[in-house]
Amino acid sequence: MNPPKPTSPSQRPDALGVFAHWQRAELGVEDTALPWAHGGHSGSGYALVWNAWVQQLQGLSAPAQRTPRATRRTASPASPPPSGKAWHEATPEDVSNFLQLRPGQRAHHQPERQISEVTRRRYWRLLDRIYAHALLEGWVARNPVQALHPMERPAPEDPTGHVLPPALWAALPRYFPSSDDLQGARDLAVLRLLYDLALAPEEIRLLSIGAVRDARQATLAAGSQPCFLQIEGQRAAQSRCLALPASTAAALAAWMKFRHQGGTPAHASAPLFESRKGGPLTIRALFHIAWKTIALVQQAHQGQAMPLARMGPQVVRNTAIVHWLHQGIAPTEVVQRIGVDHPRALAHLQHCVDALQPVRYT
Repeated sequence: MNPPKPTSPSQRPDALGVFAHWQRAELGVEDTALPWAHGGHSGSGYALVWNAWVQQLQGLSAPAQRTPRATRRTASPASPPPSGKAWHEATPEDVSNFLQLRPGQRAHHQPERQISEVTRRRYWRLLDRIYAHALLEGWVARNPVQALHPMERPAPEDPTGHVLPPALWAALPRYFPSSDDLQGARDLAVLRLLYDLALAPEEIRLLSIGAVRDARQATLAAGSQPCFLQIEGQRAAQSRCLALPASTAAALAAWMKFRHQGGTPAHASAPLFESRKGGPLTIRALFHIAWKTIALVQQAHQGQAMPLARMGPQVVRNTAIVHWLHQGIAPTEVVQRIGVDHPRALAHLQHCVDALQPVRYT
């Protein structure tokens, strides 16, 4: 089957338009307020990667100094300079250059480390999806990502999940910070949401003050105690109301006192955990909260062999899930707790569960 003939330049969308069209078609997202077009900073990771790609084609970015996730320009990519390329003029060589591990390029959440093969693969896959959509619409004559030589493509992702060793997991709460000051109260609340509820990192970042509910599941009033957490998500399974264990409720109560004393006005839609510049807690800050606590346990138990492949918030969530399954909680209940659609979503942790006690999801 021959590829569709590209449309005329007057019919082909610009870089902003093709991304918005793909986003609506594949993700069902109608919001086209992308970060580079409006000066915002809360756009999706997809938008930031696409923005960085377009800027590299136009010669506007400095890819040797930053990763696509960290690139936050405000100029629209619709009109490239004479020396640059438009999005539809990209070649396989451009894709290869964009995906190269370059000196000085660092991961956004852990700047002292180079970006990983997993990150490179995700960038590759996103470009492939957008150009495949453009090919289907007749806006390009070929997909430059698929034309990339197999030897130049990032290695496939490891589909298995990572968890913390049982001894470290058991010791972790002893190294949680106290809630005596603002930062300690914030970090304790975040860690409890990961450890006790296995919230996804992005769910924690996007929690609002109104998500914390009282015993009647109503918005928390002054003097009331947190009893539930209302999670909202794009998928039906993500929207759920979780009862708070006593330790999590106490941590949130302590944090709410500090939260109401500073930061932006404490209205229901305001972020529960703010960054220093306002807006939701950053990915980097969330990673650091988990990383520094795990590192404390490692340091205290340095006489024991505890090799760790991951030390971020996702590994804390994974470990909580695995221990729930080990305790005999039914997979159908676990998926309801963590906001996914089917027990098959737990398959990437099967090897971790089997190491403790065999549990099957089908």
